[in-house]
Amino acid sequence: MTSSTAEPTASRTTTDDGAPALRFEMRFAVPPAVLWKHLTDPGKLKYWFPAEMDILPRRDAEVIFKLPGQRPLKGTVLEASKPTVLAFTWDREVLRWEFTRQEDGGTLLVLTISPADSAQIAVSAAGWHLTLMGLDDYLNERSLGQDPALWQVYVDRYTSQFSS
Repeated sequence: MTSSTAEPTASRTTTDDGAPALRFEMRFAVPPAVLWKHLTDPGKLKYWFPAEMDILPRRDAEVIFKLPGQRPLKGTVLEASKPTVLAFTWDREVLRWEFTRQEDGGTLLVLTISPADSAQIAVSAAGWHLTLMGLDDYLNERSLGQDPALWQVYVDRYTSQFSS
């Protein structure tokens, strides 16, 4: 499998309790353990994740998110099963990362996000779309392709997709 053309797919869904959620799927050409490391190692996270994150992948551990010029936000690890599932809160949002090994040795990532503000779901989807593309770029040693000019393109795409 090659991820040179990998791009996430997104859909709007609901959580078990009926709350709106985003579901992303993306295939990566690396095994789950590599993705786990890129999600839990601050030295790797800083290249693709939207905030500096200090995380100990253990249930009930505190997570600290740092964004430039803002006060740190806190979260809690809800689930950690290395290297297949990591779920945590980020302020009022819940992110659940599932890594499933594929027959070709790669990984299917399913990221489910319960956004704090469902009215902003298209904006959230655009941001996570670009973030996952950044992870793929980082894993494949390409320059990060998170072109700010694409932001509105994805916001418009997801606004249209989710309004149907």
